[in-house]
Amino acid sequence: MKAMFDRVWHVVAPERTRVFLWLVVHQAIMTNMERQRRHLSDTGVCQVCRGGEESILHVLRDCPAMDGIWRRIVPARRRQSFFEAPLLSWVYENLGKDDEMGGYSWATVFAMSLWWGWKWRCWNVFGKQGTCRDRVQFLKDRAREASTAHEKVRIQGRRGERVERQIAWVPPESGWWKMNTDGASRGNPGLATAGGVLRGANGEWICGFALNIGICSAPLAELWGVYYGLLMAWERRVQRLVLEVDSEIVVGFLNAGINDSHPLSFIVRLCYGFLSRDWLVRVTDVYREANRVAVELANHAFSLPLGFFSYSSPPAEISVVLTDDALGSSRARFVRR
Repeated sequence: MKAMFDRVWHVVAPERTRVFLWLVVHQAIMTNMERQRRHLSDTGVCQVCRGGEESILHVLRDCPAMDGIWRRIVPARRRQSFFEAPLLSWVYENLGKDDEMGGYSWATVFAMSLWWGWKWRCWNVFGKQGTCRDRVQFLKDRAREASTAHEKVRIQGRRGERVERQIAWVPPESGWWKMNTDGASRGNPGLATAGGVLRGANGEWICGFALNIGICSAPLAELWGVYYGLLMAWERRVQRLVLEVDSEIVVGFLNAGINDSHPLSFIVRLCYGFLSRDWLVRVTDVYREANRVAVELANHAFSLPLGFFSYSSPPAEISVVLTDDALGSSRARFVRR
């Protein structure tokens, strides 16, 4: 039965179809025979053909309503075994066949046929009218759609696979400066700090800062780091600035905007005040491994009193990380393709 359920849950079909197959294997769908067994009906005869008891196998295969469809779908060489197998063997064997049938497999069209066969019967019993010129072609189209959707999801999943890459800080191009900022919060909200560093095209230290904020959330700490980073760059008359932040949320606020009712809108507007001035600023998201100096400055700020601290030369606590960046040292990280 484990092999049976593996096939049920791995067949290429919509989830509702898999759930229906699971009920079929458990022999738990409400046929007339089951209704009679539960004393909910006086008869177990099929209400569609009136030619036999309405068992699960009768509903899904042997009733003339489905028999004609199967004889058009099933290859002639397989019809004898197809129509003679008992229920569980029938389901198991057909869900295991991966024969290519022009954009879909046999297992997929088999599963879709079971689902729609049951659905059509329920419509018939409850008086719902539906039109379908060619039910066989309809089933093939549904199987093809399910296979196409499954393939798209598979390709997207493959693109989302993570691969190991070496991440390092990269100096800005000639004529540009780079500001890296970071914010940290121990508790979110909790004790919070921020830090940042401005460097030139050769990776040289121009200035840096550490900020002990007090208590706030992590996004707010990140935005305070951005604000003070922009302030320091503007005061040094930088004309072309690359601002790197390791927070997708913050970069989204700065590039795409924020609703005025958002609790962080006030600090974002302060940052916009600098971004709208007469200079070029690129705001980009980077991995934490490419933002290590700013991260260390933010961590260093936890040891400082409340307030803002500016550094014209690097603190001794971050000298090792700063040297690693200057040498182009990288760290491994698993990233999406």
